[in-house]
Amino acid sequence: FLVGQSSFWIKTIESFGMFWVLYPALLVVVNDTMAYVFGVLLGKHKLLPRLSPKKTVEGFVGAGLSTIGIAIPLLKYFNQALGNDGKFKLALGGGKDSIKKHAVVMALYVSLVSPFGGFLASAVKRAHGAKDFGALIPGHGGVVDRFDCQVVTAPFVYLYLKSCIGE
Repeated sequence: FLVGQSSFWIKTIESFGMFWVLYPALLVVVNDTMAYVFGVLLGKHKLLPRLSPKKTVEGFVGAGLSTIGIAIPLLKYFNQALGNDGKFKLALGGGKDSIKKHAVVMALYVSLVSPFGGFLASAVKRAHGAKDFGALIPGHGGVVDRFDCQVVTAPFVYLYLKSCIGE
């Protein structure tokens, strides 16, 4: 899992800067965390019970709304914190509408597609009779379990940025 994802993250860092690895990774963390919160609090309908028995439709939807809701403020925060210079400014294309567009596109992808990286990882684990890839975090698995959604996020981020702003 990590080799393919790592090569895309390296290309992203080289071409567009570290921000474009950190920002989508934070969106994935928000999405993953909020899926758990909404699933525990409101979860009634199983999403893919054979692959991930604890994941629910309510968790998926709540996580998506939360991720989209935090995407623009988080991107604006990074824009201010980084001084709006260098590759970050170039990648944003300048205006507020562009900032919102990038934030929403990333959030939609992370919300609708990235969780399937987790489902893919779950399928691999189930095929090998494992619940998690490790036991570092009780109930959440190991370090690799934290990166399963990044498998499908990393290529998207690089290709999205490349198509929007080139190298």
